[in-house]
Amino acid sequence: MAIALALALDTENLQIQERQIAWLREVQPADLVEKTLELSSEISQLDPRIRLPLVDLAVPILRQNSAKECQRVCKCVHGLVVATGSLSLWHFVLQLILWHRLQPSINPTSTTTVKFTSIEQIWPDSLLVLSVIARVGHSQPDASTEDIAYAFRSGVFRLPKAGEQEKPEKPLSCNFTELKKSLERLRFATPKLKQAIVDACAHTVLLDNQVTHSEADLLKAIAMTLECPIPPFLNPQRGVSKQKQSSPKRN
Repeated sequence: MAIALALALDTENLQIQERQIAWLREVQPADLVEKTLELSSEISQLDPRIRLPLVDLAVPILRQNSAKECQRVCKCVHGLVVATGSLSLWHFVLQLILWHRLQPSINPTSTTTVKFTSIEQIWPDSLLVLSVIARVGHSQPDASTEDIAYAFRSGVFRLPKAGEQEKPEKPLSCNFTELKKSLERLRFATPKLKQAIVDACAHTVLLDNQVTHSEADLLKAIAMTLECPIPPFLNPQRGVSKQKQSSPKRN
């Protein structure tokens, strides 16, 4: 649990971290708080790419706890995120993965049945997910709206029957709440459709042959939520570039 909480602590803004720690001391035992702070200090010195593997290490142990304890972890992480006053991409990814991975323990009788069998039924949700991926990949100050739109459209054309659907020229405007709702809907699509969406996201990410750790984290979270294989290029042993070119290569 200390690993999960440590990953939610802000390591860049000390004022925000102090707010989070003050809240944590009100709701958790002192020994857990101290262990969380100790781990947070260690994690802050690591490559950001190690954060999701740490979640993967913690989840199997957390799953051994009761449903109530698993819910407590998710609620506590959510409380730490709320204490920051805003929702960062990393905090969105962390909460999404934790909640999804702990669901079998929180609600063991829950099942996912197929509700959507055609791309038409989930087209708006697919566009929204690709919109976020395109923007995350071009979030640096010198990125142009043209670069973002090009990455978005390239991903859209990878979707099934894209030529038959209405395609906006630029990414949709959305927030993390809307993204979560779309991902929840996409979970009820057929495995083939879900894999096609993940592949389109991967194509958008790889368009400029560079992958930031933010792109990698979000793409992994999307793949995990849709229960699809993680794209092989996200294998940490192959490395992920932390630098990104400002303009995608158009070839």
